[in-house]
Amino acid sequence: MLKQYTNSNWLKDYKKNLDLSSIQRDVLIGTILGDGSFKISRSGKAAQLQICHSFSSKDYVSWKKQIFENWVFAEPRYHQINNSLIFRTISHTLIFEYMRFFYKERIKIIPQNIKNILKSNLSLAVWFMDDGNGYLKRNAFRISTYAFGLNGNLLLQECLSQNFGLQTNLVRDSKGFQLYVPVREGEKFKKLISPFVIPSMKYKIENRSPRRD
Repeated sequence: MLKQYTNSNWLKDYKKNLDLSSIQRDVLIGTILGDGSFKISRSGKAAQLQICHSFSSKDYVSWKKQIFENWVFAEPRYHQINNSLIFRTISHTLIFEYMRFFYKERIKIIPQNIKNILKSNLSLAVWFMDDGNGYLKRNAFRISTYAFGLNGNLLLQECLSQNFGLQTNLVRDSKGFQLYVPVREGEKFKKLISPFVIPSMKYKIENRSPRRD
């Protein structure tokens, strides 16, 4: 089978019949909002989705690898420098279309039409598993959205309100702005995402108390 992967004619035919399932699209959107990135092809007309997480999140990496099984031909690679696992999809025009939405001059952005893109609870859960966390003593949550600036955060805030009925705050610190799900919205947020949060990531949404040895 590996010989087929390196056969350009076979690969061209394979790509013609390749499509993203609804689940793959939802996970892709959440991943792009989170830690995902793209690698553009030499032709400039196709791209790969790159997924990279810390080695401690290996179960999460395996879960994503399974989701994109028909898009990935190699096992995740270990990077010793940053102690992470990484894999990429094959290069495809469908992936490139999402890159066009979320990147401007090689910088990740929030598109103006994010309300038409971020609609699924699964996407929301993947985004949170990538870049979100809870608090130790209160039922509130945060998502690291520093990279999107004020305007990007405002677009996300409006999207969460309209598509999920979720009211969020913007919190500013030395790094910039990030989304904050206040206590009054905590249970609603958990109900939205908890069915899709994988076991190894459940700690992010559980009410945690200080560890006692």
